Amino acid sequence: MRSRVSNDDPEDREAPACAEQITYRVDPVDRGQRLDSFLARRMHWRSRTSIQKLIQEGKVEIVRRAARAAANKPAAVVIDGDTLHVTLPKPKRDIDFAAGADGAKQELAILFEDRWLVAVDKPPNVPVHPAGRNLHRTVITLLRQRHARPDDPEAAVQPKLCHRLDLETSGVLLVAKEDQAHRRVSEMFRRRLPEKEYLAIVHGVPQERSGLIDLPLGPALGMTVAMARGVRHDIGQEAQTRYEVISQSGAFALLKVKLLTGRHHQIRVHLAAIGHPLVGDKIYGGDEELFIRYYDGALTEADQARLLLPRQALHAHRLALTHPVTGAPLALVSPLPEDLAAFLRAREAEL
Repeated sequence: MRSRVSNDDPEDREAPACAEQITYRVDPVDRGQRLDSFLARRMHWRSRTSIQKLIQEGKVEIVRRAARAAANKPAAVVIDGDTLHVTLPKPKRDIDFAAGADGAKQELAILFEDRWLVAVDKPPNVPVHPAGRNLHRTVITLLRQRHARPDDPEAAVQPKLCHRLDLETSGVLLVAKEDQAHRRVSEMFRRRLPEKEYLAIVHGVPQERSGLIDLPLGPALGMTVAMARGVRHDIGQEAQTRYEVISQSGAFALLKVKLLTGRHHQIRVHLAAIGHPLVGDKIYGGDEELFIRYYDGALTEADQARLLLPRQALHAHRLALTHPVTGAPLALVSPLPEDLAAFLRAREAEL
């Protein structure tokens, strides 16, 4: 039987809550819409089901002709002139992250930004978008806050992901600030036009200093973690990954990895398949029980010692593409982050 295990962050489960509030105004063109439909078009980072739940829990208030009333029916109809106040529960963990350990407000590191795009240097263990229990501490919600327009909510930028990175993966993440750029970049990714280059620290050193891994991928067989992928020659999709050994630190190697296709968990599965799993990989490192205990918040000190790193050693180093509007070449680069660099230094010091 497959586990209920997903990719949610277990620390978000029982966090104390406070709240933030978003306000929307209803224009004549929106008259007669269902309340849940109106909000779904604006709060695109949340699912329709979660919006309906907010309404049913009384977290949406309608101000109509100076009278205030809590809405509790998703099918309620909005009319022009309404002002909607939406209260979103916010885990304490998100507040602590936003404020930082020293009380100073933290922001995402911006690698590039113009009228159409913003590229961020995604930290590890920050989800790219709200899902499940990760609703606030995500790249999309932090960008939404960064571009908020309290004076004119309808004019605020609504950031849209152009691609995705795993929860634990750090590095270059490209986000569109308007629909046309999003459509064009999404089409580029569909056609595999952008160049995607990663840095990875793996167990062992590949005998071949460079090579092409050409193995089809599909749902993993015989694994408990439902999202796990594996090499499947029967029903797998084409998947190709190039790698090159950059350096060796004891029994570990730093690889430059280029994705030629973009399958789910492709780099992690491919490197594990050739006998060199990522350091810190809880699913493909040889014992998926580590991920199950991580998901349950039950990792032991012995587990953490086996992993060597608290997250998988994978970093999106470089993304190169043509700008969707200007046509200029765009190369976005994020250097190896300090946690991975420190791991390599420590291995060198052990020699």
